[in-house]
Amino acid sequence: MNRETKWRRLIPLLGLASLLLGLCSDTVLARTELTIGVLAFRGEQDAIERWSATADYLTSSLVEYRFTIVPLSLEGMRSQVEQDMLDFVLTNTGNYVVLEDAYGISRLATLKVRHLGQEFTQFGAVIFTRRDHPELNRIADMTGHTMMAVSKSAFGGFQMAWHEMIENGVDPFTDLERLRFIGFPQDDIVHSVIERRIDAGTVRSGTLERMAAEGLIDLGAIKVLDARESDNFPFLHSTRLYPEWPFAKARKTPEKLAQRVAIALLQLEPDSAATVSAFAAGWTIPLDYSPVHELFRQLEIAPYAYLGKPSLISVWREYKGWIIFSLAMMLLLILMLVLIGRANRRISQSELEFRDEANQRRQAQELLAKHKDELEARVAERTAELAEINRQAQENQAQLAHISRFNTMGEMATGIAHELNQPLTAILNYSSGSLRLLQKRGNGDADAELHEAIVNIGNDARRAAGIIKGLREFIKRGEHKLEHFNLRGCIYSAVELLHPRLVQYGIDVRLNCDNDVIDIVADRVQIEQVVVNLLVNAADAVGAVDRPVKEIGIDVVSNGSGAVAVAVSDNGEGLPAEVIEHLFDPFFTTKSEGMGMGLSISRSIVEAHGGTIEYLVDEAQRPTFRFTLPIA
Repeated sequence: MNRETKWRRLIPLLGLASLLLGLCSDTVLARTELTIGVLAFRGEQDAIERWSATADYLTSSLVEYRFTIVPLSLEGMRSQVEQDMLDFVLTNTGNYVVLEDAYGISRLATLKVRHLGQEFTQFGAVIFTRRDHPELNRIADMTGHTMMAVSKSAFGGFQMAWHEMIENGVDPFTDLERLRFIGFPQDDIVHSVIERRIDAGTVRSGTLERMAAEGLIDLGAIKVLDARESDNFPFLHSTRLYPEWPFAKARKTPEKLAQRVAIALLQLEPDSAATVSAFAAGWTIPLDYSPVHELFRQLEIAPYAYLGKPSLISVWREYKGWIIFSLAMMLLLILMLVLIGRANRRISQSELEFRDEANQRRQAQELLAKHKDELEARVAERTAELAEINRQAQENQAQLAHISRFNTMGEMATGIAHELNQPLTAILNYSSGSLRLLQKRGNGDADAELHEAIVNIGNDARRAAGIIKGLREFIKRGEHKLEHFNLRGCIYSAVELLHPRLVQYGIDVRLNCDNDVIDIVADRVQIEQVVVNLLVNAADAVGAVDRPVKEIGIDVVSNGSGAVAVAVSDNGEGLPAEVIEHLFDPFFTTKSEGMGMGLSISRSIVEAHGGTIEYLVDEAQRPTFRFTLPIA
């Protein structure tokens, strides 16, 4: 084969390679641009440096999109959200509530902040003075003194403290000798108080501890007014705790895209470049922001500013001079209009005016006929735009209703848990009283079975009370409470809890544990909830098929790497591939009456404890859910 023949054969291959390279380039260039509006409270450059890694992470997770950070001020963000120029919004807690009410943005996830080596999803504010101040010991003592804060619109830098001051009978705008707003950084407020330039100040929680750790101040020189103590929150604070910054979608953003972004954020690792540059520890499921609404409602500020509208009497007292002047101007204007009207009527009686008016009408008719088609086309285009806007509004309303139902479910669960505590306490009291009566009777073996039944009633009531208490704490805090317990006993409790359902389906449960004593440190109620969720799914799967023997297997295996694995398998039908891909997605379910949150919440609980959860098929080809936890 000569050289010319070889080149002729290579020409088609080179053309094919060029075509493939062009297609790949077109795919990269065809990425859809998406914008993330970020509140730049410390300047545009700081916002870009802090959040660009998050945008890059989302771009790599959703390959068909390119995410871009847009740093904005409060007013700039409000303007762009109003004009639907943003796809997603990342802002502070107070501004989110304002935009949510005014423009229908909805939260997808809540930021987990890393501060001084710890992770938090809530924050507060601290109201403080210097240690040796002789007159300030409580918030109620602040009347007649001076105070310094960030700004009137700063949620953590003033509005939290404002709320607590109002509830303690102090109006910062009328009762203080002077109220100063100096903006950022908050360190200047702390130094002003210590150096006696101001009586009291308020900053975001954690600021004092950070400055002490950096050697900037001595905490012994600080006195906190009405200090509070909150579970799992070690920083000094004088206010209630509120959820951290939310990541929200704009009203125009499609729901499916929003769900993919939320899942990507929830899967972000704590030590990734995105979380490190943001001074964060990742993201969690969206918390309840209704306490922020309540704060704004009581302060009568946006979006509840209408509650503070002045009365007619107060308006008259405040603006009496301007009202009288405006009325005089209106009377003068009316008089001028009357005179002009009379003049117009005299002119219209003349023949010249009549001819001019007729000529104008004829010209208007000709112009209207000339542009009739153009006007009709514009009307049709505008009608189509209005129809699309109406459709998007209906979709947004449905999404808001779905989230509202989910939030209402959390509130109902809290209320139900509270109501159930009373009958459970009564059951415990009755069982204890019955045991004392049996002991007084002293019938020995004759009452043994009755004695055992009453003991079981008491034990089950205590177990139910513990589950309800854990549920209330989980809903309230969104965090887990660690304790040392035996995993085998936890699994037995979950099986006992589902005993009626298992008997109804005729299912046998087999527990295989390679070590009776496997102790772990975790939130027992949450781990028991994970096991219950997996057992319920397994029971529903086995109960839906016709099997001579219906069985659920629970295998607990500890390994040498300091972890224990719990596998829940059943002999029901396996899951198709298209279902497996979305098993752990929020709101995804194959059950007609399911909410699709069981497996999503189970994964959040397991991963929050440092473990993993997965779906697989075991050696006997049985569908299996397997999760791991660190051993104590």
